[in-house]
Formats: sequence, structure tokens, C-alpha cells
Amino acid sequence: MRGIRKSLAAICVAAAVMVGIVACGSDDDGVASQEGGTAAAAGFPVTIKHAFGSTTISAEPKKIIALSYEEDTLATLGITPIAYGQNPYKPDGDFPWLEGRIDLADSTALDTSGDLNLEQIAALDPDLILATNFYGLADYYDRLGEIAPTVAYETDAGISTWQDVSTLIGRAVGREADVAKAIEATEKIVSDTAAELSGLAGKTFSYSYYYESNGLAVIDDPKTISVQLYDQLGMNLSPRVTASVVDRALSLEKIGELDADFMMIGFATDELRTEMKANDLYTRIPAVVDGRAQEVDAFTAGAVNNPTILNIPWQLEQLKPTLAKVAAAG
Repeated sequence: MRGIRKSLAAICVAAAVMVGIVACGSDDDGVASQEGGTAAAAGFPVTIKHAFGSTTISAEPKKIIALSYEEDTLATLGITPIAYGQNPYKPDGDFPWLEGRIDLADSTALDTSGDLNLEQIAALDPDLILATNFYGLADYYDRLGEIAPTVAYETDAGISTWQDVSTLIGRAVGREADVAKAIEATEKIVSDTAAELSGLAGKTFSYSYYYESNGLAVIDDPKTISVQLYDQLGMNLSPRVTASVVDRALSLEKIGELDADFMMIGFATDELRTEMKANDLYTRIPAVVDGRAQEVDAFTAGAVNNPTILNIPWQLEQLKPTLAKVAAAG
């Protein structure tokens, strides 16, 4: 699912644009392109265990459908999927972190926000369907499996780390070693950021999403997978949040509890951003007053909510100026 959910995953941060990963677009016949990859796929057939049992992929897949952000990992291998889950906030598939890697212009954008169009998927004649983070997969797994080998999440959607998801994808396409190198590159970005912004160590953060009028979702679980990256930067989820938020919800009367050394808030629409900025309780939050609050749009919040091997570095480009200010503060 591409939309922002009330049950947000937490923020991911990283340091700079990943380099050294070059990819290309799809072939003229729509088959997934692997030109520019660093090694030939090998080791087929491969059997992958997951939450619904296991899936055997008999040969190197050429026509891949990515239902839940798998195109980002595929891009590190120079593979363009024939179809991908459409992002409602960027329906043309022109994701900035894919620039110079793959081009989704000729790939089919699938609506994954509601009922899946199984006839449309079958007509694409895929030889592999990736659904490693697809919410609602339980309703479709058996029918997708009748169309093509389908790789699901290991335990549940939104649980596995981006590293584990990328590794799973690499195994499915016979390129696990190449994916491991790409994972190392992103992890180095994170560790380099921690060293560069060492002042973040011990600082607190909060993340919330204003999805409708009077509707504020807040990350309140310090164990959520996205928090691992803040942990790597030495930061901690604000104890004010964990003490005040109930079931990931916070009333606007208590919005001051979002205050932290670094405060990030996403807005579903520009109108909701305007509404919030007219709220005195919001504008008086110390992080807002001091310029330590990062306001982001729905597209950026969607990336934050669904961290991947490629959008993590992009996210930091957006967050780093504010994080640097937090790191420099006493």
C-alpha cells in the first residue's frame, strides 16, 4: 500500500546521495532490464521461505512486478520492473532517488490502494511478483501465486528491516551478493552521518503525521524498525512522546508533547499544514520556535513511512540541515 497509514513507521535518516550504483531503463519489449548489473544472476532454482510458506523460483526472472517498493532494491541492480505499486503522491513514478538508476516511465503503475486488479496483473504475464512489504497480502497471496511465483514478507508487512527486505529481494533475483554491497553502501552513509553529526548523540526526536483535521498520528514505539536508524545516529525517541501518546494518537490539546530536540511532522495536504500553523499551541512549541522542527509533505512522509535502501539517503538530504542544527546545539 502506497498511502500514508495511521500506523506510521518511524523516520529513517541517512547522510548523502548514494554513489556508484548505475542502472538503466527497461528493454523495448517491457522485460525487466538487467544491463549495468555487476554480476550475472546465478543459483537457480531458489526457494524462499516466507509468512505464507515458500516460493520456488526456477530460473532468473525477467518480468518482475514490484508491489511494495521493491523497485528501489531492484534499481541498485539495474533492474527495471515491468510494473510497480503506484504512489498516490507521485503517480508518474518519477521518484527522485531513482534518478540516474532506472526509469519507470514505460512500466505499468498498479493501483495498490484498494482492491488489486488481478486481471491487469495476469495480463502483464510476470515471471515473479514481489510483495515483501505489501499490506493486505493475505487476501491476495493464493491468487497472485497462481499468476506467478510470489515472494511475500518473512513475518508480517512493515516488520522486517529494510536490510532484510533488500536481502530477500536479492535472493529472489539471484543477486544477493550484489545487494549486500548496496546495503553496505547505505549503511556506510548512516555511520558516516553519525560521525559527522556526532552532536546528535543523546538527543531526542519525535515524528508525527497530520492526516486529517484533528487527526494526528505519532510514533510512540521505540522498537519500531525505522527507529533503528535514529539509534545509529545516537538519538532517542522522546520520553514525552512515549508517556503521552496512546495507541499512536495524540489530541491537539496536547500537541506540545511533541517537543523534542528534533521534531518532524508530516502533512497530508497543504491545507492541513496551513491549519496547523494557525494553531498557537503548535507555533509555541520550542522546537518550532527554535527552527528544530522539520515540516514535510505527504510524499516525503510516505518515504519516511516506508524506508528503503535508496530513499534513506534521499531523506537525509531533506532532513540534514535541521539535524545539523540540532547536532550543533548545546
